[in-house]
Amino acid sequence: MQTQSYSSKLSEEMAVSPAEAVQNWLIAKLSEQLSLDASTVNATEPLTRYGLDSIDAVTMVGDLEDWLDLELPSTLFWDYPTLEKASLYLAENYDLSAAVAQAKPKEQAPVDEPAANGKGGGFFSRFRGA
Repeated sequence: MQTQSYSSKLSEEMAVSPAEAVQNWLIAKLSEQLSLDASTVNATEPLTRYGLDSIDAVTMVGDLEDWLDLELPSTLFWDYPTLEKASLYLAENYDLSAAVAQAKPKEQAPVDEPAANGKGGGFFSRFRGA
């Protein structure tokens, strides 16, 4: 007879796979960047359906690189045009264990805090030294 505590079984069920952690993060980030309701984002739909342009795509890759602490191809979303395909590619080709360890079942994309100068953080802040 196998005995397993309820809490350890619950923890296993709530575990997030690397692909799922990245996909959840990408959904939240896409929603934030394009001012969408996250519940309307379908991971299997082409990103162009949501109005993602090249500048937004490169910005998202940069933010993803920061979150995962990895160098990624800038063409990620052209080569893998859905969040599902991009997430699976990353999970199969990169070590995402650190990101998964920090991820919760519904990981939220980090929100940029305003910089001390009041101009905000964001993508270009890493080039300004902010």
